[in-house]
Amino acid sequence: MYKRADFLYSLFLYLTLAFGISSCYDETNSYGKDLVESSFRTILIDSSTVTVTSVMIDSVETSAKGIGLVGRYTHPLWGKVISSAYIPYSHPSYSTDIEEVVELDSFVFSMNLSGYFIGDTTLIQQIELHQLKEKVVLNDNDYLYSNSSFNYDPTPLATRSFKPKPKSGESLEIRLPDALGKDLLTRFHRRDQEVSADFFEDYFKGIVILPGENSQTIQGLAVGDTASSLKLYYHLADGLKNSQVLVFPVKTANQFNHIDHDRKGTPLESYPTKQVEIPSAEIGNRGFLFGGIGWYTRLSFPYLNNLMQQGEQVEISQALLKIYPEPNTYSDFNPLPDSLFLYIVDENNVVINTVNDYLGTEVQGGVLVKDNIYKENTYYYFDVSNFMQDELGTIGKYKHNLLLVFDENDITKTFKNLTINDQAGRSPIVLQITYRIYESY
Repeated sequence: MYKRADFLYSLFLYLTLAFGISSCYDETNSYGKDLVESSFRTILIDSSTVTVTSVMIDSVETSAKGIGLVGRYTHPLWGKVISSAYIPYSHPSYSTDIEEVVELDSFVFSMNLSGYFIGDTTLIQQIELHQLKEKVVLNDNDYLYSNSSFNYDPTPLATRSFKPKPKSGESLEIRLPDALGKDLLTRFHRRDQEVSADFFEDYFKGIVILPGENSQTIQGLAVGDTASSLKLYYHLADGLKNSQVLVFPVKTANQFNHIDHDRKGTPLESYPTKQVEIPSAEIGNRGFLFGGIGWYTRLSFPYLNNLMQQGEQVEISQALLKIYPEPNTYSDFNPLPDSLFLYIVDENNVVINTVNDYLGTEVQGGVLVKDNIYKENTYYYFDVSNFMQDELGTIGKYKHNLLLVFDENDITKTFKNLTINDQAGRSPIVLQITYRIYESY
């Protein structure tokens, strides 16, 4: 279950990493000859082994995010993601005088695309709207998660096929059965107790939006008081065609997304579906992050102290980390994430700090450098000098590792993903360390 702090405090990882060092001398200097005869060598190494482990938590917190995620997307390596949006509604305000005669015009679901998508939007997509048979209730901790679910009628209220235009702010209205609209209109007009403020959510529990079998993208739907609302259009039978609309607002605190991950035929198929850690060597020398389904990557540096064997006194002056996305795992329909972040964790996997920017005041976001022509030299760049300086010489419970994550919005509101390689893979991760060896004579 994901909350940024809760997740980071509850991961259970046990990594076995290798750290290899090869070096070259690029400068020899001497200083302080009038005081102590000494010299130092500055050495650059760029073959330090970084071992990668992918980690999955049991579920991601998806309630009250202001977005409904609906559709199917198949990643070239990591399988199929299927997402459904559960939308409960609050009691609407109905004020038409009971003495009037009212007649239904239509009952519709009003859908607004949020702009987020993953997958090929040039293809026709299909969604199904089903009526919930079970009231959507928050868990004891006031959240719902990617593995939460509630019963619904297997027969759809409506089905809609469309070609999405996610960046257009497109709005669609999907007509629901007139029988349902007439029932609700009649009960509201009669002031029936079943649809009163105290009982409405028990009578009409809401809808769930499922992807059709042929859907190949996941679309984001804006969710708010009126975004993704239900609208009941009716008129007064007074000869003037006096049109009215009753808007059912979304109960935003209880709206959530249910997410399934079909891993059949992928390198992940044989592993448990939650709280699992997988060394990169077992999945093709890869590690990966995947928003929505809760995958993260951990980096460890167990042999950093081997640098101390190079001389009497060793000091790290700079450390740069480059993380290369594996080619063919991203595209225009599955773009690279804009940002990555590193957290520092102790031996018990408790977060103790972040990797901050050079001022030390804000969390450092990995800078994405793009090679738009050949793709081979696209990478994320981190300055981890302070971390490596602090780590040099630590042992046992005082040693730390790095956790590579997306920001909270990308984890809980998108399916952004990144596939990287260890140093035996096609696009090896690189840790470049510059250090000085001081020697006295």
